[in-house]
Amino acid sequence: MSLIINEQTPSVANEQSPGQQAITAKLAKSHQEIQGQMALELIQSADINVTTPSLPANLGNSINIKV
Repeated sequence: MSLIINEQTPSVANEQSPGQQAITAKLAKSHQEIQGQMALELIQSADINVTTPSLPANLGNSINIKV
């Protein structure tokens, strides 16, 4: 990869052949799929047990009202 500076707006010249570009894209896709699989396994392995505290049976049965 090279940088072209003599233009008004610098641009990057891609020196890879179409075959090399395809291989690079395939490797990038494979890497992303592996990362996704690892993330899914991590999420599934997390022990997520959200328990709500049990409320006492008498909660709400007695209301103190002062007049």
